[in-house]
Amino acid sequence: MPFNCYLCEKESVYLTWFCVDCRKIKNIMNVYGKKELLQILETTCLRNKNQIGYKIDNIVKKVAPKETIKESELPKIETKMVLRNTKKNLN
Repeated sequence: MPFNCYLCEKESVYLTWFCVDCRKIKNIMNVYGKKELLQILETTCLRNKNQIGYKIDNIVKKVAPKETIKESELPKIETKMVLRNTKKNLN
C-alpha cells in the first residue's frame, strides 16, 4: 500500500518517507540547516509589496504597445507612475 510523500504530499512512496525530489530538498536542508534554507527560499522565491509593484510596472511597460504612445503624452505618463504601496511619485 503506497503512502504520500511527507513533504510534497503528491508523490506516492512505498519504502521511504520522501519522494526523490523531496529527498534532495531534505539533503540540502541537512547541509545548510533549516533556518538558512528557509531564509534562502524567502529571499529568492517570495516577493514583498514593493517587489510586486515593480514587477507589475515592468510587465505593463513591456506589454504596452509602443506605437500607441505619442511623444506628447510621455510626460503625462511619467507623472502618473507611482509606487503601489506608498502612492509617492517616482519623479
